[in-house]
Amino acid sequence: MPKAARRNSGPASASNRKEPYTKSSPKNNNTTADKENVDPISISTSTSQISKGDYRDIVLDEIKGEVPCYDNAATVRRKLKKLLTEKPTIPGTNKKWSQASMAAEMQELEKRGHPVEYNRNAVNGPTHGSLQNFLKKTGLMGGGDSPCYYWGYVMLEKLRIYNGEKKSKPRLEAEQKIPTGHMRWDPSTQRMWCGPGLPPPTMDEMNNEGR
Repeated sequence: MPKAARRNSGPASASNRKEPYTKSSPKNNNTTADKENVDPISISTSTSQISKGDYRDIVLDEIKGEVPCYDNAATVRRKLKKLLTEKPTIPGTNKKWSQASMAAEMQELEKRGHPVEYNRNAVNGPTHGSLQNFLKKTGLMGGGDSPCYYWGYVMLEKLRIYNGEKKSKPRLEAEQKIPTGHMRWDPSTQRMWCGPGLPPPTMDEMNNEGR
């Protein structure tokens, strides 16, 4: 009786093949990707992930060749001291506010801006020393002739806009009362000539004198 033919699927039968088998992938007639098995793309909408640019590049409106200061010197001083006390991070850096870094920020703003007129005793602009002196002043317009009053106000205004903060009620009232901004002077060191028979201005009038 003849032996039955045997079919061997083991390695012995494959040893005579000269070329390797090609790998075949299952056909997919559906060209649309299986969205349920695709990892979702994470999109962060937090403000910390979004670049807001350099706050120093914010352009402020000017009147008569300079930014009108609607905050008096006491208000600017209070806001600067708040930054120095709370020590938040300076936007765009990993540095915290200090008197040295604050003076450096004011100097950078002065460098990027255009010249403004200073008191004759403030020819060096907003230095660390002039900032220290300004912070020690008292009164509504004490130190109003300091470069740190002007550039401190400019810096704070840019930060306000950068942080999306609204104008305060006193600020809005000041815009109505003195549209051109405060006179940048210190009434305690200011001399004024009054006409014959005219009373001298009060300190309150001098504190709220517009340009």
